Amino acid sequence: MRPRRSPRQRAATMSSQDEDLSAVLSAAWTAALSAAMAVAMNGDAKADLTKLLDEWEETQQGTTEQLVSILTKMSELFERETEEYYKADPDPFDDRHPGRADPNCMLGQLLKMLLLNDDFTNALLDTYIMSSRDVSLNTAACRLLQNIVPGLDTAVIFEEKEGLVGKLFSWAREAERPLCVYATGLLARAMSHQEVATRHKEDNAQLVSMMIKRLHELQSAEPTSHFSPSHTAQNLPRDAQDEAAQTSGVTEKLQIQTEEEEEEASEEKGRKEENGESSGSMSEANSSAQQSSGGSSTSTLPLPSSPTSMEKEDTQGGEEGGGGKKLVGKENERTEEEAEMAGASKLAGNSSSWSEMSSILIGSDYRLSPLSPAMEQRLILQYLTPLGDYKELLAVFMKMDIRSLMMNYIDLRKTKNVQLTFDALLCLASLLLHKKFASEFIAQGGVQKVLEIPRPSMAATGVSLCLYYLAYNQDAMERVCMFTDGVLSDMVSYALWLLESSHASGICHATMFFSVSFSFRVVLQLFDQLDGLRRLVNLISTLEILNTENEVSAMSDDHVFSSRQTAKHTCMALRRYFEAHLAVKTEQVKQSLHSSESGTIIPQQQFYKAYTYTREQIIEMMEFLIECGPPQLHWEPVEVFYKLSCVPLMLQLISAACDWTTYYGRSETVRYALDIVAILTVVPKVQLLLADTVDVIDENRSLVPTVGMSIILGVAEGEVFPNDAEIQKSALQVIINCVCAPDQSLNSVSAFAVAPLRYPLHPQPPPATHNRVLAHMWKVVQNNNGIKMLLSLLSVKVPITDADLIRALACKALVGLSRSSAIKQIISKLPLFTSSHIQQLMKEPVLQDKRSEHVRFCRYAIKLTERVSGKPLIMGADVSLARLQKANVVAQTRISFSEKELLILIRNHLVAKGLHDTANTLVKEANLPAASLCPSAVSSCVTPTSSTFKPRTCRLSSGNAARVAAHLGSSPASSGNSAAAGPSASRSPAIPHLSGSWASASAVPTTPPHPSPQSSHPVGRILFSRERPATSCNSGKKLRALKQKSDSGTFIQTPAMKKQLESHLPSLPTLDNIITEYLREQHARCPNPVTTCPPFSLFAPHCCPESKQRRQASPNFTTRLGNRVLYPKYGGAGRGSLDRHLIFSRFRPMSVFHEGDGSDSSFTCCAFSACENFLMLGTFSGHVKVYNISSGEEEANYTCHGSAITHIEPSRDGNLVLTSGSWSVPLSALWSMNSVFSMKNSFGDDNYVEFSKLSQDRVIGTKDQIAHIYDIQTGQKVLTLNDPALANKYKRNCATFSPTDVLVLNDGVLWDVRLSRAIHKFDKFNMNLSGVFHPNSLEVIINTEIWDLRTFHLLHTVPALDQCRVVFNSNGTIMYGAMLQADDEHDAMEQQVTSPFGSSFRTFDATDYKPIATLDVKRNIFDLCTDTKDYYLAVIENQDTMSMDTVCRLYEVGRQKLAEEGDDDDQDEDQEDDDSSDTDDDDDDDEDIDTDALIDELVNDDDQENQEQADTPADDAIEALLGSSGDDENISDDENISDDEYGYPEQDGSSFNMSWFGEESDDDDDDDADVFG
Repeated sequence: MRPRRSPRQRAATMSSQDEDLSAVLSAAWTAALSAAMAVAMNGDAKADLTKLLDEWEETQQGTTEQLVSILTKMSELFERETEEYYKADPDPFDDRHPGRADPNCMLGQLLKMLLLNDDFTNALLDTYIMSSRDVSLNTAACRLLQNIVPGLDTAVIFEEKEGLVGKLFSWAREAERPLCVYATGLLARAMSHQEVATRHKEDNAQLVSMMIKRLHELQSAEPTSHFSPSHTAQNLPRDAQDEAAQTSGVTEKLQIQTEEEEEEASEEKGRKEENGESSGSMSEANSSAQQSSGGSSTSTLPLPSSPTSMEKEDTQGGEEGGGGKKLVGKENERTEEEAEMAGASKLAGNSSSWSEMSSILIGSDYRLSPLSPAMEQRLILQYLTPLGDYKELLAVFMKMDIRSLMMNYIDLRKTKNVQLTFDALLCLASLLLHKKFASEFIAQGGVQKVLEIPRPSMAATGVSLCLYYLAYNQDAMERVCMFTDGVLSDMVSYALWLLESSHASGICHATMFFSVSFSFRVVLQLFDQLDGLRRLVNLISTLEILNTENEVSAMSDDHVFSSRQTAKHTCMALRRYFEAHLAVKTEQVKQSLHSSESGTIIPQQQFYKAYTYTREQIIEMMEFLIECGPPQLHWEPVEVFYKLSCVPLMLQLISAACDWTTYYGRSETVRYALDIVAILTVVPKVQLLLADTVDVIDENRSLVPTVGMSIILGVAEGEVFPNDAEIQKSALQVIINCVCAPDQSLNSVSAFAVAPLRYPLHPQPPPATHNRVLAHMWKVVQNNNGIKMLLSLLSVKVPITDADLIRALACKALVGLSRSSAIKQIISKLPLFTSSHIQQLMKEPVLQDKRSEHVRFCRYAIKLTERVSGKPLIMGADVSLARLQKANVVAQTRISFSEKELLILIRNHLVAKGLHDTANTLVKEANLPAASLCPSAVSSCVTPTSSTFKPRTCRLSSGNAARVAAHLGSSPASSGNSAAAGPSASRSPAIPHLSGSWASASAVPTTPPHPSPQSSHPVGRILFSRERPATSCNSGKKLRALKQKSDSGTFIQTPAMKKQLESHLPSLPTLDNIITEYLREQHARCPNPVTTCPPFSLFAPHCCPESKQRRQASPNFTTRLGNRVLYPKYGGAGRGSLDRHLIFSRFRPMSVFHEGDGSDSSFTCCAFSACENFLMLGTFSGHVKVYNISSGEEEANYTCHGSAITHIEPSRDGNLVLTSGSWSVPLSALWSMNSVFSMKNSFGDDNYVEFSKLSQDRVIGTKDQIAHIYDIQTGQKVLTLNDPALANKYKRNCATFSPTDVLVLNDGVLWDVRLSRAIHKFDKFNMNLSGVFHPNSLEVIINTEIWDLRTFHLLHTVPALDQCRVVFNSNGTIMYGAMLQADDEHDAMEQQVTSPFGSSFRTFDATDYKPIATLDVKRNIFDLCTDTKDYYLAVIENQDTMSMDTVCRLYEVGRQKLAEEGDDDDQDEDQEDDDSSDTDDDDDDDEDIDTDALIDELVNDDDQENQEQADTPADDAIEALLGSSGDDENISDDENISDDEYGYPEQDGSSFNMSWFGEESDDDDDDDADVFG
């Protein structure tokens, strides 16, 4: 608050303002005059240097006096320009070439001019310094070398020039002044290189003591020159004046503030004083609050008594959007600005010009001759500075009492030379690295002395390095934290001022000071009280590289580098800040939980101690706050960060830093920022910011709205930083914090998370806020293709040292996402579970040394499997979902068996053990049939199951060993074991009697009376309790419980189940349980187990019956054809699928089409004409050529584009055709084929176009991720479909209409054309293909994923469709899939290596997506198309394996190549057999023989008919192609159809195709319609 002033004070102020105005005008005139003089002198300086170099050229062989004169004049010229350079107040830590730091400075230009003269520089070093023995020449040369050192690469000079450093040492020790001083200054530059310093340890040890001794002499020799306190206060900046005034008593300013303290409440006044002190750079309140004695401060910032009280104060200061605190800050800033102006007026009123003040504020004095004591001391201090780091020399420094020297040098009121004080501060900073020196320095009040250095000044920048080194020394910082007189408060305030008002190096050192000191709780509290977070964030928010209005290209490389360094150091400090606050908040939450539960109090950590935390501890604290913290967590630092809009700023920085490819610290910058975001996402409201869009800068320097989570996911994927696992782990931690939070109401959340793009028909009440945030984050991750990214990380193998941990983190994130019902359904259909990929990943770690991380991954993988399957998983189980479902069926099956068979097995066992009387008694009492009994010999007692069953182990240990064996694929036991372990469903009195005998035998273990060798029991034997103690048996009841809960074969107990078993007394298993388990294992091995089974047999192996319809079509073609008459429709159920598998597994090469004469053929795409008598082929040169299919002749040639044609599509009526080119304008066009081939419309920006499906009155075009819909009649664009927030950015996006023309699939997003609105975004699992509609209008196929259009569920995946272009036949029952040629050679070779289908195409049954056959053409495929009648298939492929020419090869569908056609390479098409497991070829070997004979017969008949037919005239063909007789052609085709409704026209011997099998129809397959309809 501003103090009130008396009228006399106001009058004095008005008079002083007039004086201030005149002083300002005078200063402006002086500055303008000096600038004009500097411009004039610049030209003179260049001319002078050129003249001196010319003189040197003339007098190289002259006298020594002439050379000394020239060198002296050069030195004076450089010293004068150096002073001018220092007047611009450059960064004192900037050691770059002056011409690079300031391209306009004359010093840099002079240095470049001089150093370009190699003759002069070589003579200067080699002749005048190394060779000459003339002292005057050596002195002049060393002086000049000292002046031009800022422009030299000192590492090259001092490391490679032998003898130079030794000569300098000898001069520094023995030479007279000023040569010894110049040599010392040059040694200062040499010792800054560690290699040079280590080679001269002994020389340094001698010279250091001499130099320190010389400093003591210089200090005592001229006490009045540099250390006189007289007339100092008026020459210092405002801070120093106030500090000097404090020594005389209480100032007037302090009296005014004392009056205000009497008028206002002390607490309110104290709070406002703190806020005022934090904002100003030269605040009067800050300076007047210091103690009069010793210059130390008395104003201590009161530390809160507890973290809770601190949080309350922060809350009060930040209420109502932080407006209160910001208002106070602005008011204080205005007050301090007035104070600064008042200080400046007083300086002017005291007749102190800027030239007089420059030595105190900036320090521009630079004269090496005559050598002043101050310059000599500066050069000595510069020599001592790099040596202060070495422990070997610390004893010398301490012995020579360097501390007292430093205490005097850092007192600017004594030295009156800011450059000398700055050099002393650098030397002091190097000594502060040593604990012994630091402790003595702090004990003698050195910290207070350092903080008294006025600001702004050059020395204040040196203070920043001292503060950083003090904080780096934890012991020293602990001592400072224990001060009670406000020293630490002044230190934090000083560092905050450096953040805002210092040079770039001072800002950097202050930032690193806070990075280290945030580990001290007291520093953290003071930082918050002084509004430090806002000041720290301003360093990033004001960076020009993040401002889109500034062009980075216009910035210098050094400016860009400096900005990036600032961003890196600030992010590092912010990370340490939030980590420290995370520990504080965790402590508070634990304290509240313990106090509420048990009343215990957790001891708080000491405020003056440093606490550092590992990455694992930070993660634990975040997880604790997420799980145990309150749902609406209030965390004051995060609230301030949130209100300052810093979370989007961090996301912008992450996005921008990913493009800093030339900056060495970009990975650290991104990692620090990700760690900050990870800690912030502990608070749910911050997570919602990741779901919002952030304006990021793309490569064109334009703003692009991007979802924050997509930035995190992109970094986590590892493509930007491929080998930096730390960044991936940090990004994954952000995702985990967002999706793995505890959820209390999953039922309400799941409805929210299913489909936010659609409006629900029955709105449900919104869930709780916390759960709503969680569900929203699930959907955000899903919409930004997070599932794809996380699944890819499950298989990561590099970097090998962190791959296991990355897998574990990715799996943990998937566990959190799997709580969403929509995401769980998608994951359950992916190969991760359908093909047991997750089980393969769980087998072995990537690196054996990282087994602990692999165990962690397995734990999350098991949890994920349990979530997806909905059943508990026991270790050792097969985690395929199909097998888990199968095991669930087995577990629910009721097992029953024949009691007679069990008694027979018992009788046989008794006989085998020699108990014949007992066995006979059992036969009599049970009335067992004699025919089923075996002889007494064990070897002849073989049941029907003995030949197929292996020996079984003991079943008394809960059956665990047998369960493991069943999982490993071992077969059941033999009959002997079956008898012993045989099922006992019998409830006869024999069973309790037998149990009693077991109990008695277990009490007295004995040996069998007639032991026999193991070889005499080939069927194995059971060990009863007399052979094995009964204590190893588990409870029978628990065994039954285990059987009920476990899946088939998954019998390894979890630790929880083991503890449950151990809590009960063990009991002997019953024979009923043993037999039931044995039969259940048999049931588990059935291919398709059913729940309801007939009684099991103990003598015959069990197998569930296969499901088969009553009139199932035969797999044999001949039988199936004959049954078509007997069993309508069409020969039985499944006949259509079997026919399709037969027809579309056979392709016969028919003809090859070459371009021109065939010498240079370059076809790129193909399409059949509307009448299907012609083939339209696009070429690389942009032409469309029309070929007659029957004759193979070229009928027409049209020029369409200036580049290669990538797509051709004729309309169904034959009047229009669409073409697309690769790069020429227009990219796509619509052509009319009515009488004249002409362009009707052009689509200049669309690289792919196609017709609408139902009524071809519209055209849809694709440009990157944007779809355009055009009206064909008007040619106008009627609709644009694009939503950047939903874009998947497929590389080969092709927008397409649905079969009903109501929907459009563009870039993986489903659009409603009628409403122009996005309906649903399909999850992205590949990078290239955007998907197509199935002709049944019920499904969408995107690469390998089949999506249901009604529920948007993932139905299943077809791995064989990976990266294949899908083409349907006319009735939508067959799919062709081919891996297309890549865009360039590099991608082509890559795809050839990674995919087995690079030179082949596959056929699939489109009703169930089962693969039919694979045809390997042994050449790269570019395009393929099929006709509407399934006669032909046209494929664009390479002419041969060695040539890049492409041809169009025509295949006949449904026919095999005949043996007499030869083995010519061009015609040799090796064809694989059926890929499906239930094909007709595998089921019936005779089918191929019958079919081939039938084909031969039909071919002969067709050849006779074809001989009678004449070729179609070319003119008629052209007329038909142009559409003039298209209708007549269709009529003629219909007339040629045979009496059979489903027959094909008899053309070219192809009537075999469908005349025998019939046309496919929707009614063809009732079972398929039921499943897939």
